[in-house]
Amino acid sequence: RTAAPLGRAALVGRYALAGHESWMQRLVVWAGRTLPARVAWLFETVIRRLAEGCAALRRPSRLLAALGWSLVLWLVICLETWAVGRAFQLDISFPGSWLLMAMLVVGVAVPTPGGVGGFHEAFRLGATALFGIDNNAAVAAALVLHATSTVPTVVLGLAYALRDGLDLRVIRSSTGHAASDHREEQP
Repeated sequence: RTAAPLGRAALVGRYALAGHESWMQRLVVWAGRTLPARVAWLFETVIRRLAEGCAALRRPSRLLAALGWSLVLWLVICLETWAVGRAFQLDISFPGSWLLMAMLVVGVAVPTPGGVGGFHEAFRLGATALFGIDNNAAVAAALVLHATSTVPTVVLGLAYALRDGLDLRVIRSSTGHAASDHREEQP
């Protein structure tokens, strides 16, 4: 009951903020005068990124396109979850995969390298607690689901990187420069 109105209010607030860059500039000026230098720098960085993120909201057609593609993406993720469940003969309905996906979102929010651990535990917990699935079957399905959702992305990313001539040494050196540049920017 509260999530939908809060979501709508956040969307309206971002839309209003996106259309009024002067508000953001005033916030940055206020932060620079009021807050300690490091906090003001952090605040300015957050505001700038928020403004960049709200750019899509300045054009309703882009917003609708983003919402549409987001729905397609979530649908594909649920189809994948449901298909892996079917492959393991787990009794998870397609609508149930949406509920399971909500738990997976929480699982991947746990800060672990590559989502390993949090993703698997979220799937295992959801499958066993919500659908009465056997623990071993849930763990096996979680491992396969994680692999089917991660491996293609990594392989395609590497293929495109190689096709574009990117080299790990170049990436490593550029991230080193970016980190040193970031340290120099901070007051």
